[in-house]
This record gives sequence, C-alpha cells and structure tokens, in this order.
Amino acid sequence: MNIKHLLLALGLALAAAPMGCAEEEPPPEETDDDLIFGQGTVDQAGIVESTTMMLAALPTSSQLDQYNREDPFKIVGTSYRATFADRLAQFDRADGRVDWKTDAAAAWADRMASANYLVIDTSKPCAYAGHNYLEIERATLTGRAYTSCGGRVPNEDAMDTTINFLVRGPGASVIDSNALGDGVDQATQKASDTFPYLADMN
Repeated sequence: MNIKHLLLALGLALAAAPMGCAEEEPPPEETDDDLIFGQGTVDQAGIVESTTMMLAALPTSSQLDQYNREDPFKIVGTSYRATFADRLAQFDRADGRVDWKTDAAAAWADRMASANYLVIDTSKPCAYAGHNYLEIERATLTGRAYTSCGGRVPNEDAMDTTINFLVRGPGASVIDSNALGDGVDQATQKASDTFPYLADMN
C-alpha cells in the first residue's frame, strides 16, 4: 500500500468516527402517557384463516401482506373481492357439491374484501363451552335469527368451524353428523373458564 492509499484510508476512518467526546444522553423514560393507545386504535379478532387459506395460495400470494396492512374495519383494496370469491368457490367444490348460494357467496366475498373482524352481540348469551364462533355471520347469511353472542371463546375449535363454513356452506355446523374436521379438537391444555382464562403449563 503506498502513502496515498494509507492517507485515504485514514481520512475515511476519521470521517466515519463520531465527533466530540460528549457523553450521549440517555433515552427519555417512558411514562404512563406513552402507553396509551393512539386515537382510533381498537383491538380486534379477525376471521380465522381469512388470509392464509384465502389469500396465500398461489398465484395470489402477493395480496397477503397488503391485506394484512389494511385497516380491518375499512379495507380499501379493490382487488381482494375477486380472490375471495374465487377461493370460496374452490373450497365449496372440495366435497363434490355446491353448498353456497350465489347471493350468500357474493355477500361473503364482499364482506371479507371490505372488513375482517368478528361481530359480537353482548345482549346475547355467551356459552363458554358452546359454539359461538361465526354464529352471527352464519345466521345473517342464511336469514335466521342468531342466538349467541358470537365472537370466539378460548377453547372453541374455530378451525373446524372455518372448514365446515367454507366447504359445506354457512348453514353447516361442526356438530352435524357429517361435519368435517382437521383431527385436532383442542389445544394441549384447555384454557380455564374463569378470568383471565389461562391454560395450565404443559
């Protein structure tokens, strides 16, 4: 290495080094005010596997990340509806039958393309060991009155409900004699039935 190269290397090293000898100020401590949610922030529970099963399948995988970035209460993407409609039709044909009526399928595709949250009704009973998940949504699509609070309770087998909903239509139930299942009916340890509903350690 000649002297020019040595001086150039030394100059670059000095330019990259922090200037001065003052100590860095410590970051400000967090206060309770810093932990308050921003205006409009709402915690929410979405539809189980609404993205992985409905948007992650090729060739539509590019939509998955964008959909997850959307505000779940007012999704504005215009390209999701066609994908949801197409995927729902694929699931509906999986058992060799068409169980979704045209208007119900269109309504569900519209719903998922514009909003991804569970509907709850606190005036209705919440059966902790019952089947609340998608009950309000299924009732709305089939024109019947719902009887539960909706939402999702900790020990509910939401995956089986989702499979039957997509494949067998909104009128299907996980307690039907011909209900479909994924072979996994519960977590290793069930959650307790009292607040804060924690499960025992495995």
